Amino acid sequence: MNQLYLPKTTKSIDAIINLPGSKSIANRVLPLAAFANGKSIIHNVPDVGEDVHLMLEALKSLGVKITKLATADNKCSSYEIIGCGGELPNKQAELFLGNSGTSIRFLTAMLALCDGEYTLTGIQRMKERPIGDLTDALRNLGCEINFIENIGYPPIKTNKFIDKIIPEVSISGKVSSQYLTGMLMALPLLKREVVIKITDELISRPYVDITLALLDKFSVKTAEISPNVFKVFANQQYQAIEYTVEPDASSASYFLAIAALNGKVQINNLSESSLQGDKNFAKVLSMMGARVNYGGSFITCESSSRLNGISVNMEDMPDVAMTIAAIAPFADSKTYISGISSWKVKETDRLMAIYTELTKLGVQVKYTSDSITIYPCENMASQVCIDTYNDHRMAMCFSLIALYNGIVINNPECVGKTFANYFELFRESLYK
Repeated sequence: MNQLYLPKTTKSIDAIINLPGSKSIANRVLPLAAFANGKSIIHNVPDVGEDVHLMLEALKSLGVKITKLATADNKCSSYEIIGCGGELPNKQAELFLGNSGTSIRFLTAMLALCDGEYTLTGIQRMKERPIGDLTDALRNLGCEINFIENIGYPPIKTNKFIDKIIPEVSISGKVSSQYLTGMLMALPLLKREVVIKITDELISRPYVDITLALLDKFSVKTAEISPNVFKVFANQQYQAIEYTVEPDASSASYFLAIAALNGKVQINNLSESSLQGDKNFAKVLSMMGARVNYGGSFITCESSSRLNGISVNMEDMPDVAMTIAAIAPFADSKTYISGISSWKVKETDRLMAIYTELTKLGVQVKYTSDSITIYPCENMASQVCIDTYNDHRMAMCFSLIALYNGIVINNPECVGKTFANYFELFRESLYK
């Protein structure tokens, strides 16, 4: 296992940063373009993340014609995608999707409604991430889905779809909003009106809003006819578009947090009008005492005094809640983060991972199934080796400890899932 040593730095960050495109948006736009009528051109697709690469390779395996176009930026690319009009060229395929939750959930829904046999699998951790709520809803529509190893978990195999022509389908939203997104992306393939209803709570709602906005861009109309009840209208088909993927707001959180601790950062091409819910991370930093400004095409964050401890519900921003957890020990009072039950079914059990690694550093931590409380730590242990559990966000959020203590990051390459050049940009911002 490789290790990366990050020495303590007292340098104040002063940077203007251009970030790669959003994985969350790219992994929605790419399959929508693949199923659309006509030729789409998608710009600013991140080349620095494994998840997007896996999605692209899966779509190519399904027979979709995808051509990478020449661009000046070697961290993002433009792609020409010849849509299949809902009729995939390849009727059989085995897709390896690593640990990409967006890829397996979105493609499971879309492929289950197609005329073909498709196997979707991934690494061992993927086989531990539940998908049963999604497959139950799809089966109610008439999909034939078989679990190859363990019921309710990948790998799975889809077979030829026979529509039961039911007008309404229900699904749980309390484990992952990606289940609902997968359904919303798939249902237009039926070309009939369908209502989808959330049976309980819907976590990470801003990610669903991204999906709805992108469906509209591809000429598919939906309506939320009552709270958490969505209608997909009849006789619609995705139409090709030209589209530029926004910079990744989740990736921006680490550099905004650095600035909140010591310095000033401007994130270009990200604003308050962004589709991404994680744009509001900067507002959480403002609650902690940082100076934040949303411009027309940028967000800035600047440190003031020592951060304040806060109580905050991060149900709508669970990924960047980890960034708050990493800087919470440097606040002047305890920080209470709730709404994080989904941490347990992410790339790793993030609740236990955050607890374990903060405790290693000497930080006092308490947790429940949906919350974590982190206390200030005046004498944090230095030179600690942080285990990352093959989770990109563990590596990135714990890198922030280097602003106060030297730290060792185990398996730093795991950031390749979404942001392969993260540590290059981190060191460039803080050590040069």
